[in-house]
Amino acid sequence: MKVSDLLKKMRIRKKDELKEFQKEFEIEEEKKGFIGFFENACRFAESIIRITPPNANNIRNALFNADINASPEGVFSLTILTILASFLLMLLVAFVLPTIGIFLMIIPFALGYLIYTYPSYAATVTKIRACDETVKTILYMVIYLRLTPQMEGAFNFASKHCTGPLGNDLKEMLWGLRIGKYKTLEEAISSKLDKWLAWDKEFIESINLLFSLEHEYTEQRRKNILDKALTHILNSTYDKMQVYARELRIPMTFVHAMGITFPLMGLVMFPMISIFLHGEAGGYLSTYLAFGYIFVLPLILYFYLRRIVSKRPGAFSFPDVSHHPELPPPGKFSIKIGKRKVFISALLVAMAFFVIISIPALNHYAKLISDYLFISLGANSEAAWKDYMIKMYEKSNILPYTLQALTLIVGLAVAISAYCLGRSYQRLKIRNEIKELENSFQVALFDLSEILSSGVPIEFAIQELLEKYERSKLEATPMYKFFSGVLTNMKKLGMTLRIAIFDNEYGIIKWFPSILMKDVLEILLSAAGKSSSILAMASFSISSFLEKMKKIEESIIEMLSEISASLQMQASFIAPFICGVVAAMATDIIVLLQEIVKMINRVEEQFMAGLFASQTKSLSDMLNFVKIEKVMPLTLFQLIVGIYMIEIVIIISYFLNGIANGFDSTTRNVLIGKSLIIALIIYCFVLIIGILLTKGLVLGISGT
Repeated sequence: MKVSDLLKKMRIRKKDELKEFQKEFEIEEEKKGFIGFFENACRFAESIIRITPPNANNIRNALFNADINASPEGVFSLTILTILASFLLMLLVAFVLPTIGIFLMIIPFALGYLIYTYPSYAATVTKIRACDETVKTILYMVIYLRLTPQMEGAFNFASKHCTGPLGNDLKEMLWGLRIGKYKTLEEAISSKLDKWLAWDKEFIESINLLFSLEHEYTEQRRKNILDKALTHILNSTYDKMQVYARELRIPMTFVHAMGITFPLMGLVMFPMISIFLHGEAGGYLSTYLAFGYIFVLPLILYFYLRRIVSKRPGAFSFPDVSHHPELPPPGKFSIKIGKRKVFISALLVAMAFFVIISIPALNHYAKLISDYLFISLGANSEAAWKDYMIKMYEKSNILPYTLQALTLIVGLAVAISAYCLGRSYQRLKIRNEIKELENSFQVALFDLSEILSSGVPIEFAIQELLEKYERSKLEATPMYKFFSGVLTNMKKLGMTLRIAIFDNEYGIIKWFPSILMKDVLEILLSAAGKSSSILAMASFSISSFLEKMKKIEESIIEMLSEISASLQMQASFIAPFICGVVAAMATDIIVLLQEIVKMINRVEEQFMAGLFASQTKSLSDMLNFVKIEKVMPLTLFQLIVGIYMIEIVIIISYFLNGIANGFDSTTRNVLIGKSLIIALIIYCFVLIIGILLTKGLVLGISGT
């Protein structure tokens, strides 16, 4: 055979091995999503203008830690190009829409800031995601090493169950070992050491502890080292979470001040300011009010809090429910009609709720717009619109108009709540079952190890474990259902323990798709083939490791409980209560001013001549400063406040879920849905009571 043919065959074989490895470990050949777009954009910008930033080393380190294939010059060049291009675009838009031109000029600098700081932000997020994996990685390695003391096998086992940046590094290391790029595992680890030290030095310390197992020959010493390695990484996670919890006080103060208190205080003052404005200032003020409160403030809050959530230290991952056989398709929920299960789109249900509930408000706003256009095109439009506004703020019209307009806020809030709950409520039920299963798994393993230590076969051990559950009346628990299903498959279908758990069609694990349980059971089944005593030892050790994780997790939850309770209070009560008060007070102010104007007019009519002529003329001059026609219609003002209330509740709920559960979309959607319903009830109650009190005050002032 020719040398060229031999080399060709070797290249083909290596390509086949690479494809097999990529398939086995799910390695992507190219980056996708925003990071891939960012890398291409940096290269494009650098090819047009190449500008060296003042702090190139800091950006280079951030790019390295975030694993972004770009240069500091590319990042800075992209920043400058983005500012210039967006500034020109916003300038053109400002000529067309001059009323919002001030807000548009902020956009180029905001975009430039986001791009310039993205490498450091991405490096922080990558570090946190890697830290989130360190606990899981060490746990999997400890579990593996407890049964099979072989380091490369432990890394291999951990890499199959990690999908983040740390998992990708582990896969690359193993591939380098396979193709001969690295001669030893230590050399492969050294190639990633700088990055891992930047991510989490405690992870390196735990790895070093695990490597020291090679020099220990007593069982007790090995067990102590494994315990110490896991405890070290868990304590490190807890310490980082403590620091994060202390640092959350500033974002919480920012949310309360900049998201609730100051903006809503400003809303109270806007009607007072606009009522005394002349010319076009009142119209500009209304436009700025709507645009600022509906778009600008919520976006600022969202991006600020998203970065705070993204910097949350890795603690413990949430259960993956995507493989459960009864899971509804994304965006849908299931209902049973007889014996048939029907899937319904949560979006369609939400849209139906919105349209049905909001019909009165939609009719009201359509009439308001049509009346405004009709009056503005007619003769003496300013006086006609003033008469229209005076009629709108009549005491007899306030409550009917408010109730009509309120249906749009109710419809919007109910629609968002129905969509969030509809797409996630059933998923949350499955998630909670899996979480409960994982929480009780370590206790079940401990009980199982106690039974197995007497030397009974695994089938009899499971039977005895079930009897123990029955004596304790725990038949309804997911753990009982799991082991009961395993025993049924073994007895009635004659399956082995492995097949009873992992069979594609009848395996019980598909009804309890916990990744943690699946991985632990894989380890235990490999021990089950040796002896009951080894299986008992493995079960007891794994139970101890899981118990340590559970204690730390409970400590973290308790540590964050005060912050979570405060945010929940803001989302469910404080924000809607203040918004309701603001909407009612703004209406109160305008109505009371109008009643005062009417009283002065009556006084003026009674004293038109004689001694009081000069005084009545001065009163008329004073009334010219009160521009009731410049005030935003009360229902439009209430609409802005209501939409802002919905947005702020959603943003605070997002922040609260991010603190407690990270980026778990299931718990986020359910929290938003529940918080919105509670906030809506409080907002409507406070607004209506405020309007009724206004009516009483007006009757007292006017004497009618």
